Amino acid sequence: MKKTFREKIISKFIKLAKKNKLLHYPCLAALTVALGVYHLIRHFATNTKRYASVVFVMIFFMASCSFSFAVFAERTGFIRAQETYSAIVEDSDISLAVETEAYTEEEIVLEEVDGADLEYNPENDMSGDVYTLDDILENGEEYRTDNSLEGEGQETENYAFSSTDWRLVLINKQHPISEDYEFKLGRIKDNLQCDERIIEDLLLMMQAAKKDGLNIAIQSPYRTSDRQEHNFNKRIKLYMGQGMSYMDAYKKASQVITVPGCSEHEIGLALDITSDTFQPLIQEFADTQEGMWLAEHSHEYGFILRYPAGKEYITSIEYEPWHFRYVGREAAKIMYEEEICLEEFWDKYL
Repeated sequence: MKKTFREKIISKFIKLAKKNKLLHYPCLAALTVALGVYHLIRHFATNTKRYASVVFVMIFFMASCSFSFAVFAERTGFIRAQETYSAIVEDSDISLAVETEAYTEEEIVLEEVDGADLEYNPENDMSGDVYTLDDILENGEEYRTDNSLEGEGQETENYAFSSTDWRLVLINKQHPISEDYEFKLGRIKDNLQCDERIIEDLLLMMQAAKKDGLNIAIQSPYRTSDRQEHNFNKRIKLYMGQGMSYMDAYKKASQVITVPGCSEHEIGLALDITSDTFQPLIQEFADTQEGMWLAEHSHEYGFILRYPAGKEYITSIEYEPWHFRYVGREAAKIMYEEEICLEEFWDKYL
C-alpha cells in the first residue's frame, strides 16, 4: 500500500534518529514542526470555502459600518458609498442631552417657524422670523445692481468646477463642517443673516418672483450651532414622547433635521423659503404657486432645491420643498437640467 505524506515524514525521521542517537531529540522536534505545518496546510486546503465566506463577511461589514465609511467613500464615490450606508446614528462624538419632557408635533412646527423659545436667547437669533422683499427693502424700493445677470444662466459647457469652491462645499451627515471653514455673515434685515456672498442673488430672486406676482418669504437662513442643536433635541423629545427609544428617536430625527455640525444653515448657505401666505415648513408648500415658481426658477439665481423628492436614499433627508441651498448659477443650472442633487453633482463633476 502506498504511504501517505505524513507516514513518509515520520518514517524518514525515525530512520535518521536510529542511525545517530545524538540526533534523537532534534529529529523529534523537527518532526513535530513538520507535522504541525502539514496539518495546518491541510486544514486550510480542506476549508477554503468556509474561510472565503468569513473574509467576504468581514469585508462587507467594514464597507457598511460607520467607522469605516469615510475610507470606502473616498474610493467608491459619494453616491455608491451612501447607498450602502445604513447606520444614520454614526457620530459617537455628538453628545445631545435629552430630557423627559414630551412635545406635540404642533409645538415643534410653531417652534421652528416663530422661534419662540428662551433657552437659546432668541434676542440674538432671529432665524425663525419671516421676511418678504417688502420687509427687507425700505419704502418699497426696487433692488438694483449693475453686476448681476438678472437671472440669466451662465454658459456651463466649458466651465471648470473646483472642489475648493465655497459655493460647492459638501455638507451632510458624512461630511460635517470643517473646523477651519471660514465665511463672513452679511445682514439681510435686522438680525437675519446669511453668507454675505449670496445676498445679491437672493434679493434678485425675490424681486423676480414679485414681478411675477408672487411674494416669497425667507426664514432660517444662517442658524447658529446652538439653535441647530436645540431644534434637533426638541425633535428627539417629540419622538420619545411618542414612545420611541432614544436611539430610534435620534435616527428618525436625523431624517428630518440635520445633525448639529452637519447643517448648511450653520454656514449661511441654506435658507428656508415659503411665502407671505403660506409659512409652515411642510411638504404641501410644493403645491403652492410660490413653491412651484421656486422649483422652476431658483436655479437661475444660483439656488437648488437641496433635498428633492426621490433622492432621500442619497441625501438621507426627507423631501423638503422649502429648503434651498446656494451653489452658484453654473452648478445650479446643471443640477436643475440633469435633475441631480449636490452629492450626485460631486460624483460626476468634482
